[in-house]
Amino acid sequence: MPLNVALLWHMHQPSYVDPVRGTALMPWVRLHATKGYLDMISMVEQVPEFRCTFNITPVLIQQITELATGQVCDER
Repeated sequence: MPLNVALLWHMHQPSYVDPVRGTALMPWVRLHATKGYLDMISMVEQVPEFRCTFNITPVLIQQITELATGQVCDER
């Protein structure tokens, strides 16, 4: 009898953006988006029969979008 397992990757993080200055106080959004999150997607693509669900929170999507469009910059 096959074993059915459900995998749910919940991708969340707090908002690191200072709304007054418009800068991300920590580089975690950019780091996680380019390293951890992309790595997970790449692993799933390597095994086409593997099924999983990615749950991405609105605050994470907002921060990625703001960084990608230049609305927010990382504090350096």
